[in-house]
Amino acid sequence: TMRTTRLSRCTRTTWNRQRQRGAGCVIPSSSSYGSRIAITPSVGFLSPSTGHCICWYQSGKRTLWTNPPQDSTQTTSLSERAKADLEETLTQSISRKVKDPILKRDVVSLGWVGSQSIVISQDGTTVQILLRLPSLLHPELERLKQQVTDVATKSLMEWKNEKNDYSRASDSFLAHVNVEAIATSPAPFMSRLVDNPEELLKELGPGLEKVAHVLAVYSCKGGVGKSTIAVNLSYELARQGGRVGLLDLDLYGPSLPLLVQPNDKAIRKSAKKGSGMIYPIENSGVRLLSLGYVNTNSGVQGSGENNGAAIMRGPLVVKVVAQLLKGTDWGELDVLVLDLPPGTGDVQLAVCQELAMSGAVAVSTPSKLATEDTRKGIEMFQSLGVPTLAVVENMSYFMCEGGGKHYPFGKGRVQADGANNTARIEFPISVATNDAAESSAPLCLARPETGAQDELIAFEELAKVVSCELLRVQYGDTEPEQQVTFEDSDPSMQAPSVFDVASVQLNLEKTDNQFTIRLFSPSGAVQKKIKPADLRSRDPKTGLVIPDSPFLDQKPEVPMVQSSSSSTQKKVSPSVTPVKVDRKGRYGFAVQWADGATIIYSKICLAKASGGLIVEEAINE
Repeated sequence: TMRTTRLSRCTRTTWNRQRQRGAGCVIPSSSSYGSRIAITPSVGFLSPSTGHCICWYQSGKRTLWTNPPQDSTQTTSLSERAKADLEETLTQSISRKVKDPILKRDVVSLGWVGSQSIVISQDGTTVQILLRLPSLLHPELERLKQQVTDVATKSLMEWKNEKNDYSRASDSFLAHVNVEAIATSPAPFMSRLVDNPEELLKELGPGLEKVAHVLAVYSCKGGVGKSTIAVNLSYELARQGGRVGLLDLDLYGPSLPLLVQPNDKAIRKSAKKGSGMIYPIENSGVRLLSLGYVNTNSGVQGSGENNGAAIMRGPLVVKVVAQLLKGTDWGELDVLVLDLPPGTGDVQLAVCQELAMSGAVAVSTPSKLATEDTRKGIEMFQSLGVPTLAVVENMSYFMCEGGGKHYPFGKGRVQADGANNTARIEFPISVATNDAAESSAPLCLARPETGAQDELIAFEELAKVVSCELLRVQYGDTEPEQQVTFEDSDPSMQAPSVFDVASVQLNLEKTDNQFTIRLFSPSGAVQKKIKPADLRSRDPKTGLVIPDSPFLDQKPEVPMVQSSSSSTQKKVSPSVTPVKVDRKGRYGFAVQWADGATIIYSKICLAKASGGLIVEEAINE
């Protein structure tokens, strides 16, 4: 297998010297050769079996060095033209035959394999293929790499047989195909969906500009094990290859310092000049921050491990939440997990206002009271544009000594409107999980060999569900959604008559104060107008017209009543006068109205408001 190594600056002389010594071709970051020239490799690979070392430069240039062959008579040199032809053949073959198991799209169109991703050695004995993924947090990564290896190997042999000039090559000719994967620098998932990514990054600030996803872990009842789930989920995501951060936002009772006790708890200032930010605490591959880690002398109520309870009103809560989120230099993260306090209060609203979250995980117990509150919580987050990716049914069952599985609170009671297709994962009543929490050693980090197999399997399943959904969010590929058609479609137009609801784009036209909506399909698009009064009179979730809505007969910017100070002054109808439109993740769009209301409309609501008729069965591959 190949070994991946991050490389510093180096020279050809150094590479050759190392090669001749047989010591490998890796130059450590602390090497004195680093400052001699400005050639900066970004990634290199060393093959212990063949001695080949491949280096990708940031400029896009590629160079491959090999150890001197023991028997030069058994090697065949490829011309640059032949290598270019082979690279093109491999790229086309991978594009046609290799699809990501989750996204169902080929890796070339996804940008994971390109012209600079394939390197062929001069003697033609090694082909190195580099997958540039947005994250190594990919549940099917090994399967994907094997698919690329198999397709490339087959394509190589076919290419070899077609080229008679190389038919006399040795049996080892093009015999080694090595596939490696690296994670590119992350960017907020919303940057792919907005027209002005620079403005989005400015709003997020320097602390969050390289955080791809924000995932909330919430519950609507206290004492259901939410913090334990959040901590172990974070460490399991990190174990599966993710760059993970965990922020404890339970300001009234921080739990993270009790569940995780790093050796070094010091919070240090960020090196970014003038930022005033701090670094999170690094512990076993996860970046942590909690108000409980903050020095007691900071002046923030509730800070410190042994401090008293925090007594804060809403405005102060919002300020502290914003400071913890944007005042921390999180660095490059695939996912930032937020451990929210129980309920649906100021913290939840502040987070949804500050960030476009990729999704959430709901934690409940099987009791009737807890499941009812979970349903309300799912509805609340959905109304704020945050989909619930998974529902954890904690303390669901226990295993008796005789091997029986018992459900003391009933089986499968966590069901909620809007979450029928959401993954539901059962966690047992666990002595091992409790002991790990009380000893400040998360179960997914300690990973005992016995006594916790069911728990570890459940956390692994939860992490895979979350990582799959985050990958879909990253590329806009959500679960199959509905499609719409329009009765007034012009048959002579080339544009198709069926459009994907997921493709909805909404804009506010300042000229006439109406909404413009666009819907797309693989072969065309359509544009429609929506009157503000029509949109305001609809249910923002379902898109159905609200009976006896007071907004139907109102018009924006028309005389309503005369002002007492002037008979000529006009008063507009603010309830149907839109001010601003913002995208809310993959759920829909938030419309700010002149009367102060901000309403989040689902995409299906917008499609119906534009005159779209729902197609009962959407095409599903």
